[in-house]
Amino acid sequence: MARLSHLLGVGFYLFIHLIFFYFNKAPTFQPHMIGELCESESVGAEKRIFFIESSGEKCLRPRQACAIESAARTNPDMNIEVHMALYPAPGIPEVEGGYGRNAHCQMMDILTQQFPNVKVFREDLTRHLLGTPLETLLQNGEFDKSKFSYQHLSDAVRIAMLHKSGGIYLDLDVITLRSLNCLRNTAGEVRSAEYKAGIENGVLIFDKGHELLNHYMRLMTQIYDPSSRECIGPNGLLKAAGEFCGFGVCEGCDFGQLWICRDNWNITVLYTEAFYPIPFRKRIRFYEPTFPLTELDNLQTSYLVHVYGSGHGAQVSHSSLYGFLAQRFCPSVYTVSSRSRVFNF
Repeated sequence: MARLSHLLGVGFYLFIHLIFFYFNKAPTFQPHMIGELCESESVGAEKRIFFIESSGEKCLRPRQACAIESAARTNPDMNIEVHMALYPAPGIPEVEGGYGRNAHCQMMDILTQQFPNVKVFREDLTRHLLGTPLETLLQNGEFDKSKFSYQHLSDAVRIAMLHKSGGIYLDLDVITLRSLNCLRNTAGEVRSAEYKAGIENGVLIFDKGHELLNHYMRLMTQIYDPSSRECIGPNGLLKAAGEFCGFGVCEGCDFGQLWICRDNWNITVLYTEAFYPIPFRKRIRFYEPTFPLTELDNLQTSYLVHVYGSGHGAQVSHSSLYGFLAQRFCPSVYTVSSRSRVFNF
């Protein structure tokens, strides 16, 4: 009995310590208090952030709406464009699973009503491929053979749009933590057991007409494989950057430096923590019922976090890392979504 009382006492002490720790440190991690990473005089990209929803859904899912709200809140000086397909992407859609797959039109109303810088465009996304090297894939019916239709169309359209107009492309499974205003011609580094260094295409910031993008589109027409999910996505971008800019596997590289490409074009490949502080294979850390506050320390040099799985969703506890970030960076969407102790997001 005495041992039980002792254990209960220790448990209560740990609980009180945890609450004290959270309430004295966690509240300081707020949109206006996490600091600025860019130099104020830095020249950034075009004043627009855009998202692509290629499934043909009429409304947004909570995770997608959170990505848009967080971008709008942290970048009020930028136009936020949401390009939604009028029709499902050509080909066979990838199989979806998990929770939180229901779309909510109410969230779209919240976004457009609360944030005047958010605009939603419903359109035939394939029109953006016209006048680019990718038009060949479209005219030859290559996308009709796709076994990952949502992904392949999105991978292609984002590059065509960036080349034509410039700006900042974000996946619909990110939470933006701060201003992206000063970033220019930038992508993010990733590392995994499969390769020592790579470049993801979930966050892409480029000037209009950047020649790397043109090279990338021409390469896509050569390497497109309808049965390979990432053929023209991260794999294609890595290959294009390797050919055009000399980016490759190297130990001890300074990934904040400029990579000088052909004809004096360049790209900055930022450190892993900038956009992908938690790698894909460890994404469960977003959903654990509680999280160590050292996770927040790891985000102090992050512009955003890529959560992975824009359409799949997951069960999210309010005390999880995802729940914590959603409460602070997409509170309107969070309020609509979080009606129970554990909710789908």
